[in-house]
Amino acid sequence: MSISAMPPCQAACPIHTDVRGYVSAIARGDIETAIKIIRQVNPFPSICGRICTRACESACRRGQIDEPIAIASLKRFAADETRALPQLRRPGLYYTEKIAVVGGGPSGLTAAHDLALLGYKVVVFDAENELGGMLSRGVPEYRLPRHIVREDINCILSLGVEARTGMALGRDFTIEDLMKEYQAVFLALGSERSLFPKCKGVELPGIITAVEFLKQVSQGQRPYLGNKVVVIGGGHTAVDAARTCIRLGSEDVTIMYRRTAGEMPAGKAEVKEAEHEGVKFMYLTAPVEFSGRGSVKKVKCIKMRLSGEGRRSKPVPLEGSEFEIEAEAAILAIGYNPKADTIKEVELISGKSGTIVVKDDTGTTNLRGVFAGGDVVSGPLSVIHAIASGKRAADAIHRYLRNLPPKEIEEPAVLRPLDEKIVNLIVKAMRPKMPTLPVKERIKSFEEVNLGYNREQATMEAQRCLNCGAGAVISDDCVACFNCVLVCPYGVPVAGEEKAKIDISQCQVCGICAAECPASAIEVSLETKETSRKKLKGAVENAKKEKPGDFTIKFYCQYEAAGKSVEAKESSKYGVGKPCMARIDVYQLIHPFEEGSKGVELYTCENKDECRFKGCDEWILRHVERAKKMLKDIGIDAERLKIVYEDKEK
Repeated sequence: MSISAMPPCQAACPIHTDVRGYVSAIARGDIETAIKIIRQVNPFPSICGRICTRACESACRRGQIDEPIAIASLKRFAADETRALPQLRRPGLYYTEKIAVVGGGPSGLTAAHDLALLGYKVVVFDAENELGGMLSRGVPEYRLPRHIVREDINCILSLGVEARTGMALGRDFTIEDLMKEYQAVFLALGSERSLFPKCKGVELPGIITAVEFLKQVSQGQRPYLGNKVVVIGGGHTAVDAARTCIRLGSEDVTIMYRRTAGEMPAGKAEVKEAEHEGVKFMYLTAPVEFSGRGSVKKVKCIKMRLSGEGRRSKPVPLEGSEFEIEAEAAILAIGYNPKADTIKEVELISGKSGTIVVKDDTGTTNLRGVFAGGDVVSGPLSVIHAIASGKRAADAIHRYLRNLPPKEIEEPAVLRPLDEKIVNLIVKAMRPKMPTLPVKERIKSFEEVNLGYNREQATMEAQRCLNCGAGAVISDDCVACFNCVLVCPYGVPVAGEEKAKIDISQCQVCGICAAECPASAIEVSLETKETSRKKLKGAVENAKKEKPGDFTIKFYCQYEAAGKSVEAKESSKYGVGKPCMARIDVYQLIHPFEEGSKGVELYTCENKDECRFKGCDEWILRHVERAKKMLKDIGIDAERLKIVYEDKEK
C-alpha cells in the first residue's frame, strides 16, 4: 500500500477536502486550523456543513465499526465557531485580464472565488436580484438559513469580486458583448427549469412546480395550498416542498415516489425528519392523471414494480392497479433541466436539451475563451459537485490566460477497507445525536431545525476519527529487530525479508511502535518526531523564560483536553499535548529535567475504557518505570516524575 494513499472520505469528496486534517484539528480543540484547512478548497463551509450530500460519510471507514464520522456536522461546527474571525485576505490584482462569470450560484461563485484569489478581476452577472442560485431560492430556511448563505457569499465578495444582479444573458447582454470587455467568460447558468410528468390535466390550477413554490416562500410569501397536498418526486426538493407545506398549515401532505424508500435521492435523515413532522410517503406509486373542475381535486395513480437488474431497476406500471386520491394541490418535483436556449450562440455550444456542450472536464467550449460548468453542463447535481465544477473551470481559465499546459489529473490511490480483525479490536462509540428543535416548535416556523454540535459534542465526535492513512511508516533505518511486531496492540506490523512492514491502511495511529523502536526507524505522520520535539522544546523554553528554576512540565492527552483549559490548571506548569500518551518515550520524560525542570507530570485519560488506543495505560507505566530507573542512575529524585490520575498523584 502506498504511503501516499488517500483516505476514502477525501477521495469520495468531489473537491478532495482534507477531511482527516480538519477533523483531527477539531479533535485536539484547534478550530481555527480546522476552518483554514476547509477554506483552502471550499468557499461554502457553512452551507456544505448543512446541506451537503455527504459522499465522504458514505465512504468513511468508521462505518465498518459503528457509524461514520459526522463529517458535515463537524464542518458546520468549525464554520459557525469561527464566524467572527477574519477569513480571507483580499488579494492584489496580479493580472490585467478581466473575467466574466454568468450565474451567481455555487459553481459560478466558486470560480469567482478561486480566480479572485489568483489575482484576477472578476465580475459575476446574475439574472436574479440576489446571488446564490438555488441556495438562496430553492432551499428552505429551516434547513439553510438565508443569513448563512449571505455570509458565505459576502466572504467571496470581500475578495474584490463584483456582483451585477438583475442582468440576464440573452436579454441584457450576449456572449459577444462580454468578449469585447472580458478576456474569458464562465457560463454557470444553473438548472431551474422543472420537468413535467406526461399526465393528463397537468395544466390545472393548483398544480405548481416545487422550484416555483420554494422560490415564493424564500421571497417571504406564504402560499397556502390547501389541507391535502401531494408532492410528486423523491429528491431533496420534494422533501423540502413537503416539509414547507407542513409549516404553512397543510395537515395532510404525501410524497409520492415511483421507486422504493431505499432508492430515494433524498437523504435518510431528511426523510426521517419529514416523517416526524407528519409527512406521509407513498412508494412504488406514480401519477397518471390530474382531474378537477376549476382546479385539481383528484390524482389518479398507478402502482409500480421494479423490473430488470443492474445498478438501478426500472419502475414498471402494474396493470390494473389504478386508484385515486384526493388532493387540493399537487407539487411537481420530478427533476430539472438547464435553460440555455436564450444564448445567441446556441447552435455552437448548446445541446438539444438546453445543456451546454463542453469539450472536456474543465468546461472548455467551442468558443475560444468561453467556458461552462455546473448544472447547465451536467444537469442538476449536488452543491458540492457544482463547487467542484467551478474549481475546475477557474483552474482551466487561469491556464488558458497564462498559456499554461492543461492540469494533469491522477486518480488517487485509496486506502482499502479495514480488516475484520482490526474492526473487532476498535472500541465502539456512536456519534452524538444532533440537537434539533422539538417537532411541535419547528412545524410552526421556519427556524433552523438542526441546531449544530456544541464544542463538547464536536470534539467527542471528531475523536472517533480513525485518522486513516496518518499512521506509522518504516524507514530504511530499520534494523529488522521486529520489536514493532511484538508491541503493536492491533497486530499490524509483520516481519519482512529485510525489514518490518506496516500496512498503512490498517495502522491505527497509536504510535506505540514508534516509541518502542530502538532504531528510531518508525515515523507517525499524525505527529512526527520533529513536531513532537518542537512542542516539548517550546514548552520548556517558555517555562524557563517565565519561571526559571521553578517550573514543571506536564504531558496530557490532547484528545482528553480538547475543549478544556488544561494548560490553565496550574500557572507554574507548562503543558505538552499528545495524540496518545503511549507515544511519550523515555527521552521526552528525561529531557525536561536536563533543562532544569523541577518535575514532570503525566495527566492520563480519565475515561480509559473509552480510549481507542488499545493498551495505552500499560505503555505509559512502562515508559515511566524506565525513565525513573534512568533518573536514579543519574542522581535525580525519581519521585519528581509522576503520573496523575483524575488530579490524584500516583
